[in-house]
Amino acid sequence: MNRIQYNYFKCYNALIAGLLAVLGFASCDKDDPIDEYGTPSAKFIINGNVRSAETNAAIENIRVIIPGDTVLTDSDGNYQLYSGGFPTDQTFAISFQDIDSVLNGKFQDIDTTIEFIDPKFTGGDGHWYSGEASKDMNITMTPEK
Repeated sequence: MNRIQYNYFKCYNALIAGLLAVLGFASCDKDDPIDEYGTPSAKFIINGNVRSAETNAAIENIRVIIPGDTVLTDSDGNYQLYSGGFPTDQTFAISFQDIDSVLNGKFQDIDTTIEFIDPKFTGGDGHWYSGEASKDMNITMTPEK
């Protein structure tokens, strides 16, 4: 390649690079929405109280389980569970297990579900996080005979 061809290709490459740079920056508009990537999510909160079916007394140390969270009831029988999920209708399997039969007597375990149908979310960020929805579930447990 001679000197003239070399200079021609060098200028041609500089011209193409300059055009691509101008076109690339010109396509960015500050009024365009920002692209976001991710999955919409929400927090589901389950609150409740566990009591004896016979005496209506609060039952302490009942293990309450949903997928992703496990808690024990406090001295007033209260519990609170958290789960994350897609911000739409959700159904969670929930178990109540007596793991402390000595202090409170022995109670029959309960396996049930809790449904969030058309949940109303609060506290979302306006983007991917829709916020949280809560529901109450009070349980009465029957003593074993």
